[in-house]
Amino acid sequence: MIGIDNPWIQDMLGGLVGYAVGGIPFGFLIFKAVRGVDIRTVGSGNIGATNVGRMLGFRFFLLVFVLDLLKGLLPTLGLPWAIGRAGVAPSPDLAVFTGLGAILGHNFPAYLGFRGGKGVATSLGALLALDPVASGAAAVAWFAVFGATRIVSASSIAGAIGFVAAYFVRTSEPWSREHLAMSVFSIAIAVLLIGRHRKNLGRLRDGTEPRVSFRKGREEGEAKDKGPSAGRVSLGILAGLAVVASLALGAGAWLAGRASESVSLVTTPLTLREVARELTGQQRTTRIQLAEGGKSLVVMCPRYNKTLVYGVDESLRMERLAVIDLDGRPVAIAAGVESVRILQRPPGDDKHLGPGWLECFRLDGTKVGTRIEAGYYPDDMAITPDGRFALVLSSGRAEGDAKKPLPCLEIYGIDPATTVGTGQKPIGRLELDPSDDPDRLHLSANGSRLLIRLAHSDTGLAVDLSNPANPRLVGRTPLNATAGPYLSRSPDGDSMIMPAGSDSEAVAFDDPDPSRRDVARTAMSTDAGESLSRPLFLVATRPEDSCLEISLDQGQRRSLGRFPMMGPLNLGGTRPTGLSYSPERGLLAVATKPGTIHLIEVRPRADVDRLTPGDPRR
Repeated sequence: MIGIDNPWIQDMLGGLVGYAVGGIPFGFLIFKAVRGVDIRTVGSGNIGATNVGRMLGFRFFLLVFVLDLLKGLLPTLGLPWAIGRAGVAPSPDLAVFTGLGAILGHNFPAYLGFRGGKGVATSLGALLALDPVASGAAAVAWFAVFGATRIVSASSIAGAIGFVAAYFVRTSEPWSREHLAMSVFSIAIAVLLIGRHRKNLGRLRDGTEPRVSFRKGREEGEAKDKGPSAGRVSLGILAGLAVVASLALGAGAWLAGRASESVSLVTTPLTLREVARELTGQQRTTRIQLAEGGKSLVVMCPRYNKTLVYGVDESLRMERLAVIDLDGRPVAIAAGVESVRILQRPPGDDKHLGPGWLECFRLDGTKVGTRIEAGYYPDDMAITPDGRFALVLSSGRAEGDAKKPLPCLEIYGIDPATTVGTGQKPIGRLELDPSDDPDRLHLSANGSRLLIRLAHSDTGLAVDLSNPANPRLVGRTPLNATAGPYLSRSPDGDSMIMPAGSDSEAVAFDDPDPSRRDVARTAMSTDAGESLSRPLFLVATRPEDSCLEISLDQGQRRSLGRFPMMGPLNLGGTRPTGLSYSPERGLLAVATKPGTIHLIEVRPRADVDRLTPGDPRR
């Protein structure tokens, strides 16, 4: 049975809800309540804010304009939010279909025999929800033309053109799957709005289009200054368009300069610089891993049940090598030298009926071996550093179904030579308390210890993995949700990145300059004079701040600075979701929620060799 989690059903529902809300004729209702007549029989005959304002004054213009704007804004924002709150992933194009429905409802309302307004305010509300930056450009164009001409129709047309221009300038791949619906929508809305003004265009051509007047009770044609002469109208329009063109050129030059700037951070003793940015076209990316010494990159795209494989060449440019289409929704990936293992849940409602599974693929997308069953509601997976074992975490009945097995950790044997599993059954198993809902795995550097982070809790479960056939729960560890991740070191030299907030990812690495590592370790030795052997640096995502935080972590974590994660054209921020590091190439790979991959080069700072061990900048 097709349910609300089906994207097509959501899009249809969005169009219907948008149409029902957008069709509410506020201008008609307000004028009827105040004057007792049909607004369509007076003035221009339009039910929009401009005609109401001419008849009743500026206060009523503003009231109707805001109400019509909200008809487009609220359903376009609110319906995806409501569906998400219901526990269902919103369709990628739900907001676009909802906004389109609202605009069509205003222009062709069933409540008034499909005779409605021109959709300027409602279109602005929908577009504000979908692309606030392009909407801002449209507003600049509208006010520039209106200030020069006081002609609403010319201003509205300029605003529509300004939105389309700003949208396509800011969107690097407008016809990709991610942006296709929005690109078609923006053009269609501009064409629709201009088409609804076809009579106004004729009057603009003839020089008879009146300037706006919001003097109460003054109908079109009754004002002394009904309209300027044709020549003055043309000059006014040309002046307004010239202002818009100048603003657009200035904004375009600024945007081009902004987009060409290299995002970087210079700290001691590192320099971080973004060297590549790739749009996946998959709406969302989460987990990401560099493989083959940084020559390959694997990224998980759960929205469309795909995993992408990229090659990273010598000039650090990315090229897509393979698209792995999956039968289930990926929840974790583990990339090896030649392969990637993908943990999946059944799609849609089937996730409640059957177990998940683990599959192995070569980096060219070819499937290897057979599917391995991996428990009900699988959450996470990790491969031990020696490549011999796969650890799979599943929630089971902790998801709320008492008929499902207990939440557990299962350990499967792997044959590194053939990159496939050595058997269908786990060699080790650790059942967890049914009240504990496991969320993520955090494996120590040598694979002898494991921390299981619990969902909706500031607690982790410590597990001894010294004998993979008999994993043991050794205790519970409190996690500091307010602090960032940090390195924890055990007496035997093993280390682990301790998690903090549930959305933060972290990687640890040594000084990228091998010749400086011993010097740096000596300068930062313990009080006993012993050189520390664990990694020097820690990089963690800060999703709420749209950045990466770089820290020096040697017994006590000290922040060295923040690397900003920028959106398209380096405007605004973007939410980092996944993180990986290649020590061989000194590369950080970052996945972001909107579906973009960022490559960041980590290099020693050029002048750090001149710093002495006691220099406070070190």
